[in-house]
Amino acid sequence: MSFPNIPDVDASIDISIEDSVNLLLASVAFEELGLAHLINAEAEKIQYVLGTIEGQTRLDPPPTMDDLLAVNHSVDQTLRDIIKKEMLLQFKLEDVLTISTTTTTTSTSSTSSSTTDEPVEAGSAWSVGTDFGTGNAQYTSIGPRERSKTVNLGLGNDHIDIGSVAMVRSGSNLLVTISTDSSYTMDQVHLYVNNVVPTNSAPGLFPYKHEVTGPENYFTSFTFTVDVSAFAGQTIYVAAHAHVYSLI
Repeated sequence: MSFPNIPDVDASIDISIEDSVNLLLASVAFEELGLAHLINAEAEKIQYVLGTIEGQTRLDPPPTMDDLLAVNHSVDQTLRDIIKKEMLLQFKLEDVLTISTTTTTTSTSSTSSSTTDEPVEAGSAWSVGTDFGTGNAQYTSIGPRERSKTVNLGLGNDHIDIGSVAMVRSGSNLLVTISTDSSYTMDQVHLYVNNVVPTNSAPGLFPYKHEVTGPENYFTSFTFTVDVSAFAGQTIYVAAHAHVYSLI
């Protein structure tokens, strides 16, 4: 099995930005490798109980239905934790890639100067799904048996894919993470979560919101944690909105 190449770093001297980025990327790769082994182990756990591993002697006595349900519950819990970790790794990777694409450059021109660091307002983006209300508003849903679901974050009337809206059930909570690609940023996010389809598309009236002022506080990801215990066993409707700026 191959491993990422890690730069030989002498802690007594400063390291370059390039080496720092490589180290961060390598750490993501190693964590992904570890998660892959965990997923494989969970698959083999199921195969062992079912007696389907090649060359394996079937269990005697065979597992009961309670045994199978217990194994299924154990695997389900582990995979939920892996999904949460994968979300964090995605955010980490996106942030690292932002570092690698925003390093300072110089120009030989002495007559003009320009910068791409100043964000330009791009408009409204929504969780892509079904139209409602006015403008480019859309909502999506997560079914009662879905543990997680991810949809695109769509910008403007054409719903251009500029990021994602990830929904994960965690106990009695629903975690909704709104993220943009590295070339976009946000100063406002608003969220509607309920067991009825939304009708009012004014995001400022949504019950959950996070807003900042000043480009230095703009962000590329934000997670809402919403108590959905009142909607147990029901389809949950989600409308996620972001006010977006372009960094290009």
